[in-house]
Amino acid sequence: MHLTYARISKHPYNFIRITGLRLETFEQLVLKVRPLFEELESSKLRHGRMSHLPTLEDKLLCVLMYYRTYISHVFLGYLFNLHNPNICRLLRKMEPLLAKKISIKKIVA
Repeated sequence: MHLTYARISKHPYNFIRITGLRLETFEQLVLKVRPLFEELESSKLRHGRMSHLPTLEDKLLCVLMYYRTYISHVFLGYLFNLHNPNICRLLRKMEPLLAKKISIKKIVA
């Protein structure tokens, strides 16, 4: 069993605690990012294997959990049933899309 948007969205309180966003805010973010994501996906020359995170919502959930907690890629991989390189590729792909739609503040200690 692994973490998915469909599973965690049934528990709004836990969703807020894990991601830092309300479900409504997350859904608005998905609507903003979806056109950019679909454009990126359609521009691929080859599509390769299907992702273990089949939906954009699952991909964003994974990225937001990383931003919220800064857990290791290995641990994040265990939560989402992905290998470490897949987590790296996912973050590298999704970060520019998110940066175009939202500002992410990094706290420097």
